[in-house]
Amino acid sequence: MWLISMYVINMLGYMIVAFPIYVIVRIVFLKRRKQPVNKLHEVLLALFVHYGVGIASQTIIPKWAMGVDVDTGKFFFDVYMSNGWVSTNAIPFKTISGYLQVNEYMDGWDSIAIANLLGNIFLFSPIGFFVPLLWRKLDSFKAIALIGFGVTCFIEGTQYFIGRSTDIDDIILNTIGVVIGYGVFLVWKVFAMSEKVIDHG
Repeated sequence: MWLISMYVINMLGYMIVAFPIYVIVRIVFLKRRKQPVNKLHEVLLALFVHYGVGIASQTIIPKWAMGVDVDTGKFFFDVYMSNGWVSTNAIPFKTISGYLQVNEYMDGWDSIAIANLLGNIFLFSPIGFFVPLLWRKLDSFKAIALIGFGVTCFIEGTQYFIGRSTDIDDIILNTIGVVIGYGVFLVWKVFAMSEKVIDHG
């Protein structure tokens, strides 16, 4: 699962940078609102926002690089809007079926296929869990499914214009992941209600 680990590690950098910015902005907002603060809600919201930053960093933020040129000594900041691996797939289940087939020409293909399938599913599962937890009005299968579909369509549409691969199968897998996350929330909700610990913001 090195591929998933790589994505998570790359996400952490963006999340760490976003943390102080989020804290400052949120404190200012709460002070201006002048209403009681639900600490549990704020912690959960912070986790969800930083998760969102992490997902955005790996999906809709263009690849970039910065540093100092060793030859000229000048600072550089480059944004890459395209690469040689870009592809577009509009045929449902084409990529998924490809992952499920045996590829004898690539070492470790099974691990790569599993990582891509599970990564596309479970990296988006937190949306299905956190959204109904944070916003009670969105606690329905229809709402979560639409949010999952909408978010993933937005991501894939954006990727088309920033030089990244676009795949309808990603939309399918990501949406399934969001729905699975909602299923986990419903199971948690049953246990939480029995303990009377649900606290919606």
